[in-house]
Amino acid sequence: KAVVSTQSTGPPKKGKAKGKKAGKKAVPLGETPDNLEEEQRLAAEREAARIALEEEAEARRKEREAMEEMMKAEAERFENETQALQDMINENKTSLREMREQIRSQKIWDRFLLCNGTPDPTVQSELNTFTSLSIDETKTSTSQDVNACLGDVEQALDLINELEEVMTLDKQLDITEGHEKFKEGIDSLQELIETKVDNVTFNVMKTAEKFADPDSLNLLIEKESPRVKFSLWGNLAKNPRQKSFQLETDDFQMEIPKTLANADVAVRLIHTSFDFLSPKCRSFFSQKKKTPAPSRAASVARPPTADLPPQLSATTPIPEEPATETAAEIPSEVNNENLTAEEKRPATPSEVDDIDDEDVVDLRAMSTVGGVMYLDLLKLPPQAKKVGNWVIQDITESELERIPNPTPEEEKEEKEEQKEGEEGEAAITQLTKELTWPLLNMNFTVASNAVFTEEPQLARWEDSQQCWRTDGFEDVNFDETTGQISFKSQFIGPICTFQDTYNNMPFQSWEIRPFGPGCVIFTLIAASVELEISIKENICCLNSPEDIELDGIRNKWFPAHILMQKLVAAGINVFPSEDADKYVSISVKDEELEASVYEQMALSSSAFAFSWSRWNADCGEKRQIVRAAENLTTHPVDEDMWKNYSCEPRKSYSLKCTDDDDEMFDEKVEGTQFHPDLFHCLKEGSSPDALDVLSKTSYTFVDTVSTWLFATKVLTFS
Repeated sequence: KAVVSTQSTGPPKKGKAKGKKAGKKAVPLGETPDNLEEEQRLAAEREAARIALEEEAEARRKEREAMEEMMKAEAERFENETQALQDMINENKTSLREMREQIRSQKIWDRFLLCNGTPDPTVQSELNTFTSLSIDETKTSTSQDVNACLGDVEQALDLINELEEVMTLDKQLDITEGHEKFKEGIDSLQELIETKVDNVTFNVMKTAEKFADPDSLNLLIEKESPRVKFSLWGNLAKNPRQKSFQLETDDFQMEIPKTLANADVAVRLIHTSFDFLSPKCRSFFSQKKKTPAPSRAASVARPPTADLPPQLSATTPIPEEPATETAAEIPSEVNNENLTAEEKRPATPSEVDDIDDEDVVDLRAMSTVGGVMYLDLLKLPPQAKKVGNWVIQDITESELERIPNPTPEEEKEEKEEQKEGEEGEAAITQLTKELTWPLLNMNFTVASNAVFTEEPQLARWEDSQQCWRTDGFEDVNFDETTGQISFKSQFIGPICTFQDTYNNMPFQSWEIRPFGPGCVIFTLIAASVELEISIKENICCLNSPEDIELDGIRNKWFPAHILMQKLVAAGINVFPSEDADKYVSISVKDEELEASVYEQMALSSSAFAFSWSRWNADCGEKRQIVRAAENLTTHPVDEDMWKNYSCEPRKSYSLKCTDDDDEMFDEKVEGTQFHPDLFHCLKEGSSPDALDVLSKTSYTFVDTVSTWLFATKVLTFS
């Protein structure tokens, strides 16, 4: 049967559809479940990235804070180390000043108690009375005692030396009061020396027959004292066959020409170990103003002398000082300590820098060696004649008369032309009558304790120009075996031998190492000599060279400045002066940094050895590289123990690079720190024994070591 549906075809009834689950969302149009999950994943990644950035920023913040904290700690450590070093230096300076003040006071008291008949040279009234009375007495004296005269000369030299020592000690204490009067006193003592020597010479010549040599019948007298040699020859016999005469003093020999063989003349030779002439030259003092050491009471040079060195006075007689002198008496420079920098410096720098005459000796580049020989041709006064029981003596001449050198032909012709129109033939006749002589053969032997590393330069003193000149000599020969110099000259006057001041510079190498408690060995290998010097608390000793005639210096203990003076006087000059860079090729270095390194080397030299580094010359102006190694033995340092240390104005550190490397590389040794100075670099990693030695180092020892370092300037001139 057919079933007919009764379902309505109209719209469905409202209500829930059958079979549809409750709570299920409808998917928006155009989206699928996969897109929704991707969005959720990206959102999670963005959140993780945000959290990671925050964590990284926090880590950087903590790292920055840690770095700032570390830098703060480093800065505090730098400041503490800097302050500790400065406190140590200041303490040494204070102790040195107190010691020098005590020495000065003790010297004044000892001088007051001294009763040896000599005046106190620091008291102007006493010195003026002494010199004026001595000069007046000398001018009226008829004494012929040369030995007594030389004794008076030595006494005057001692007074000069005493004044210079007082001024040196005063300058270390910044005391300059009365120094101008001291210099005037030195001038008056020099005048007294000349007056006494001239007077005794004249008195001897008046009665020359008393001192006649029995063989030649001519006047011959030779005497000497520690610092002066006196010789006098007089032509009494007038023997035309005598062609020359010879003196034992310096083996001096001089030809007698015919014009002098029949003349009443005498020849005097005075050889002094000091030099009063050179300081009169305009080229004697340097122009360059020295930058003082930042914390030393006084800096050293030239011998001198200082920074010689500063670092050695050419005018100061060198006395035999006892080994009990203190380091406080070491002068701040090694060249003419008794004048200030302004007094040393001529008014016009160009007057010194530009010497037009090539025959004039530049005393900045050349140094006297072996003292000065004062050669004089004198007029022999009329001799006493015995007539019966009477002795007749001509007393018209009352003082010494020097015979001037012959006028050169060119000058003579000019003078004749000038005089011809003014005074006529009388003037020409008088001019041609002056005593003249040809070139004379002369020779002498240089001092046995003088060291010449090259042929010496002969020079004569020209008083009218106040300078040393090299012209006027012919056929000059020097025998290295005998030390004899022969030459021809028409000039008779002061003669001196010179050599290059800087013939030992730059230095080849240097080393300073401990040698037992309170002692170091300073070795300096120069261009032509190798020095080894022992340095103790306040005295020094020259150990080598042994192949050079230095018997008066070697193996004897002296204060530092005395030994420096003796070395320079012997011809061994290793003390660059303030303007040495004009004459020596060096690596320019910052002076304050150099001075600071010297101080720190001296402070640590009792426990550490130091040496030259091959990298120092080319590392730059604001940097010093020095080798160092701890050494508490008396043996040399093993080569593999040396380390290089870089020193800069604000930091110092141990270099990984050694002198055995082919190239220089700037890399700090791993595990070490930067320090503000070399001293604390050395203390880092040092043994407890070394630290104990450093803590017990005396200030006098430090001052003596630093004196040698400042005088030689080994960091710049090596």
